[in-house]
Amino acid sequence: MKKRMISTTALIGMLLVLTSTVRAQKVALHTASGVQIFNGSNAFVNAHNAASSGDTIYLSGGTFYTPSSITKTLYIYGAGHYLDSTQATGKTFISGNLILDRNTDGTYIEGIDLTGEVRLQFSTPDTINNISIAYCKISGNINLSYNGNTYSNNFVLIRSVVIGDIDFSRATNAAVFNSIIQGRITNSNGVLYENNILFYSYSLYGYRTITGDNNIIKNNIFFKNETISGVSGNGNQFFNNLFTTTTPSLGDSYTASGNYYPVNADSVFVNNNIYTFDYSKNYHLKHPETYIGTDGTQIGIYGGTFPYKEGAVPSNPHIQLKNVAPTSDSNGHLQIEFKISAQDE
Repeated sequence: MKKRMISTTALIGMLLVLTSTVRAQKVALHTASGVQIFNGSNAFVNAHNAASSGDTIYLSGGTFYTPSSITKTLYIYGAGHYLDSTQATGKTFISGNLILDRNTDGTYIEGIDLTGEVRLQFSTPDTINNISIAYCKISGNINLSYNGNTYSNNFVLIRSVVIGDIDFSRATNAAVFNSIIQGRITNSNGVLYENNILFYSYSLYGYRTITGDNNIIKNNIFFKNETISGVSGNGNQFFNNLFTTTTPSLGDSYTASGNYYPVNADSVFVNNNIYTFDYSKNYHLKHPETYIGTDGTQIGIYGGTFPYKEGAVPSNPHIQLKNVAPTSDSNGHLQIEFKISAQDE
């Protein structure tokens, strides 16, 4: 994931957003000419409409409606989606679907809790390339299955939680790193899956967690309560994955080495005995020294290239503490206390 430098002007705009009360939704649009503040539940919509390609949008805690579609390249930063790490700011909720239309190449989205789905919407001969999503929770689906004959290149999901399904029908060079996926993944061809937790299993119709061909699947945890689970397709490669089922499906003409199975589900995580995502659960491994990935780090979300951050704290400076006195003193001074931590990534 490419690191981005944030200018002083952007930091000022972000602080204007985050010093608001939790109930007062604010959005800071950072452009080449300065910072503009928008208020209310439609603040994200209005900031999008006022933005130009390449601009940055910072969202405070609160609930925001989405534009009908994103129509330009934007860098979008929310305050995060874990309750325990957003106590000073509130979580950033996005209500509705986040639809990326043409001319959004390079869009980066971070630190939001989306109630709907992420969808790439374009038609031949257009493409939407280099889309990155990080530190987000998506309750709906991720849908890259538009009607057309062209493909979207370089879609990346990092350190995120997806409750719905992922459809990679029109994706090339896609990758999923250090994320928790509750739904199933379909039409996956040539996708890289590294250091994820994968929950989905529904054997009634022969569905598998991942369906598709020629995927590279390494250092993941397939956490299931089904006797039949795994992957269907041809030519998939499996390296150092953990399976909690005795005979996981690996598809046809597969390559496999270093995998761990069967592993008792109760012995995998420090605190998790359910097959859906839950904020209260602890997804650290009980025995990280036992289950080692291809790179020498532990398998699962806390190993690999992009180790999961506690609380999925976004990469922009994070407000850990906010105390604002309800009234000023006799001299008209208002006592304000902030604790802000910089983020390495």
